[in-house]
Amino acid sequence: MNPADRKAFLEVVVGFAELKGKQLSAPAMELYWRSLQHWPLEDFRAAAEQLLRTCEFMPLPKDFEDLRKAGRLTSGEAWAKAIASCGSCHSAQGYTSGGTCGDEFVDRVVRAIGGYRAIAMCESEKLHFLEKRFAEHFETMQEAYDVREAVPQLTRGNRTVLTGPTSAANLLGRLADDSWSR
Repeated sequence: MNPADRKAFLEVVVGFAELKGKQLSAPAMELYWRSLQHWPLEDFRAAAEQLLRTCEFMPLPKDFEDLRKAGRLTSGEAWAKAIASCGSCHSAQGYTSGGTCGDEFVDRVVRAIGGYRAIAMCESEKLHFLEKRFAEHFETMQEAYDVREAVPQLTRGNRTVLTGPTSAANLLGRLADDSWSR
């Protein structure tokens, strides 16, 4: 939204509050505006209509953001993409460390659990353990990504990015090197 959309935005928020039996102060309306102004107005209106139908209480900006997140891949859907892509890392010489599912984020999560080769070579009766690790990494990495995108000024320079399996000695050496974590 842009400043010209503010009036329409506030009409929706005030109308919502009225329907939910709430009154918003000027500082509360300013907080709503500041936290949701990055949304396109039509997306905000559509989300407000959905929340009006589904929320018992006055929604917070978090409720709007949760709706947006519902459109992303779940860890289960991402795991299915990873499993389907295991064949892409097979060559005549055997499994390579390469492979991709075409989704950079899913590929990073796969690298965090050992790569496509680790998935492809895992015994099928033990695959559920790897899937659990994948889901844990997926959720943790997604949360970190969300925060880094939302408030880069708070997280800049505090990142240590792992690109896949590495020895403890190598990791400790890179952590000591200040330039690696930037």
